[in-house]
Amino acid sequence: MLSRVAVTSVLCFAASPPAVSGYPAIGGYMPVSSVLEHMQMTEEVKAFNEALTGDDPDYAMAKTIYQFGTGSSCKSPSAARTLQAFATADLTGESYYDAFIAAGWDKVWWDSWMLHMLDGTGVAAGFSRVKRVTCLKKGVLGLMTHYTSHELEDAIVMAQDPVSRGDKNSAHAWDEGWAFYYGNDPAGVDSAWEAAKKRDEDFPTGANISKVIVEHFNKGLIAVRKDTYDLTAAKAARDDIYRMWVVAYLRAALKYLELAEHRYDEKAHAEGYAYYLPIDGLVHAKSPAASQTMMKALDISKPSIAAGTYCAAKAAVEAAYTDLGISCDSVGVFKDAVITNCQACTGSAGPLPSGVGPVAAVSGTATDMTCVPTTTAPAEPITSGAHGRAAAALMPVVMACLASRA
Repeated sequence: MLSRVAVTSVLCFAASPPAVSGYPAIGGYMPVSSVLEHMQMTEEVKAFNEALTGDDPDYAMAKTIYQFGTGSSCKSPSAARTLQAFATADLTGESYYDAFIAAGWDKVWWDSWMLHMLDGTGVAAGFSRVKRVTCLKKGVLGLMTHYTSHELEDAIVMAQDPVSRGDKNSAHAWDEGWAFYYGNDPAGVDSAWEAAKKRDEDFPTGANISKVIVEHFNKGLIAVRKDTYDLTAAKAARDDIYRMWVVAYLRAALKYLELAEHRYDEKAHAEGYAYYLPIDGLVHAKSPAASQTMMKALDISKPSIAAGTYCAAKAAVEAAYTDLGISCDSVGVFKDAVITNCQACTGSAGPLPSGVGPVAAVSGTATDMTCVPTTTAPAEPITSGAHGRAAAALMPVVMACLASRA
């Protein structure tokens, strides 16, 4: 594990790209506005995960990063973006968010869940290091997916008003969605998109989600721009993206549930559970029974997975494929399957729709901003113990080194 000093150094001296001319493509997507700072939220994810590395994870430092941010992604020179802000935003009225509320999730459930995992309380009380760390590292990708949905929904709302329809407003919001989803690494490392890519490799006979999903982000961007505005097309692109998320995260949930049942492993169990969370609201909206079955099968409090759980859960969710708008073919077959006696998949809604290529490049300048994380104390102080004292001391250090970069 990196030492506490080493982690601080990562926060202080991580290099940021210089100002660039024009808006460069981001993993097959051509933004029409500046989203450099938004892309850099994956630096927050990277720092968060780094604090949780090794046999002695620094939960207190990870919590500080979660609550305060590191200054990698700036809203303004005086305001850093934070993962916690993503988790606590009230997104009432947005279809993705509302689906979770309808399924019984609390309005700030992501924040409550993250804090429980960081503190080892509530749902995570008594959990091992493996379960907590795995849940946090996979869960933060779900949180990024959650907030990506907000940007798509917000773009559609803004596009409906002629005053805010255009590249500076509605299209910018849509750009932000892809920036949060793909991140600033050329290969999409540490992003929610990368999780979909890995599952594509696990399910090679199914749809190549990491490739086709960008085509639907492209399609939605076109639909929320001023000269090509199409409300129906924008909503269709959003919903197709959500369906692709269902495919990607469902693959992960089923893969790790299967592996955990075959030979119980806490890490596999936690991966399946955490990866399923970002789509439970979407699944529940189409099939409450499938949602209930998956949540029960993946219940993270269980010390083992009973024989037959995987096949039963797989059958339940496959029965909902048509309602979910996905198919056996789009999900595909896990290439390293170890449980092979489940009933064959028969649910089908036809292939996923086709997308489009990126829009033409737009001239503009994206300037890397420097900001200082807030000095506001967390709602729950983390100053007890050696780790707590280190985390409490982190903010002045981060602020000092950021100031030296200005």
